[in-house]
Amino acid sequence: MLQFVVTSLLDAWRMIRSLRYTGRTIHTITRRKGICSLLNLHNRIIMNTTDQKQGSTKQQQCSTSSSSNQENNNPHALKSAQDANEIFEVMEPPPINRIFDMYNERPTSTGRTKIRSDVHRDKDWHRSVHVWLVDTSKERIALQKRSLAKDTFPGRWDISAAGHIEAGGNSRETAARELAEELGIDDLQPPSYVELVFAFTCPAEQADWGGCNCYEDVYFLERDSEECDFAIGSEEVMDVKWMNIGDFERALRDRDEAYVPRVDMYMDA
Repeated sequence: MLQFVVTSLLDAWRMIRSLRYTGRTIHTITRRKGICSLLNLHNRIIMNTTDQKQGSTKQQQCSTSSSSNQENNNPHALKSAQDANEIFEVMEPPPINRIFDMYNERPTSTGRTKIRSDVHRDKDWHRSVHVWLVDTSKERIALQKRSLAKDTFPGRWDISAAGHIEAGGNSRETAARELAEELGIDDLQPPSYVELVFAFTCPAEQADWGGCNCYEDVYFLERDSEECDFAIGSEEVMDVKWMNIGDFERALRDRDEAYVPRVDMYMDA
């Protein structure tokens, strides 16, 4: 168990900005530590933060009050698992002559748009968001079990909340919306949603794995696993659980088929 009190990931985000870490520096500090490396970096920054605002040590809790993992009245929940006709912006594939810089680089648009079903059929590159709910003090991460009606990786354990960025959409706004639709978490502060800590953008080629080819914008959000209840959107999510971060990383690296796979670049971030 970590021997310190987690203030919040917002404090970590502010400290990262103030220290002016570059993506390359972050990668040098954290590489080869796996998916929990960003959490470890945030923890170290928090431990060295002395200018704390009064009351900042309280972890933010989920706004819903129903029993954990139970379907209940989620006003944001979608009425279907996905919309085959939603419009995506088609992106250029990652460069083939160099490694995509996940910390500093962003995908390039082709200027074209296509409907979801065609994008997935044609294996076009597009964009998505991933939000990981983390309880760093207990080393836990929240996972959702995808609905059997999902068109990619149905019935598998996955990221806390995720979704595609529609054409003309904003990454951070999409992340906040997916949290509300899938888990009932709707207490983030618009329009900037500063509680979401951006980590990196990973080009994940998974169309041949049963998924799609996506640039995945990854965010972290601190929550207390013992206090956080969910209002799941049952068309998209079957269940939610908290899992030890080390156990989860081992499951991913062992390619446990109960979990949605992640490309190596993502796990080694």
